[in-house]
Amino acid sequence: MNTEYEFHLMQLADSLFPSGMFGMSGGLESFVKTGRIRNGSDVLRFVRQQVQFQILPCDCAVLLAVMDAAKKGDVERAVAADNKCYSMKLVKEVRTASARSGRQILNCVLHISPSKFAKKFHGRVKAEEGAGTYPACLAVAASALHIPQKSAMRMMLYSYSASIVGSAIRLGIIEHLEGQHILTVFAPEINSLQVRKKDIDELWQLAPLAEILQMQHEREELRMFIT
Repeated sequence: MNTEYEFHLMQLADSLFPSGMFGMSGGLESFVKTGRIRNGSDVLRFVRQQVQFQILPCDCAVLLAVMDAAKKGDVERAVAADNKCYSMKLVKEVRTASARSGRQILNCVLHISPSKFAKKFHGRVKAEEGAGTYPACLAVAASALHIPQKSAMRMMLYSYSASIVGSAIRLGIIEHLEGQHILTVFAPEINSLQVRKKDIDELWQLAPLAEILQMQHEREELRMFIT
């Protein structure tokens, strides 16, 4: 079994990789400020709900769609999935952060593994024909680095979960050891997840309270995180 991709898997998931994911709280900051999240159990429940109702049906589906498109060299389909993802992020702050992170990933992968598909996709994003969202650009990077789809999806779910846990630590509602416990408890759920590949017209997400609080967050004068 070829496992050479494992180094790149760790590379993309590491906080050193300039994706910006670890500067986002995914709305957690507003939940903490309004007293809706107070402890580790609340953080774990928040991560579970966001993964189930937002990350899996939208971001993960886009990741898989773009990786399929990259495998077939279908830039048009990748751009369509990217733009669909952007249109489904209703909060301006979240849309902007996703596109900023995605473009950082895309620029980085062009320096470390400039595949033909990555160059074409980057050209479309640079021409403002594609939004360059985080899930789409992560998919392009994973494809360029020959990371399998299932591993890429788990990597994205880990990065999201770790960013939320890291935010909870910096907000002072949990400590580092409890943060690692949360990730360990959640790990079997991530490893067992199966996402059915969807047409981009079938994408959905449902996180109304999180989106309302994210809208409030973008109007806050004082805030610790981008989202």
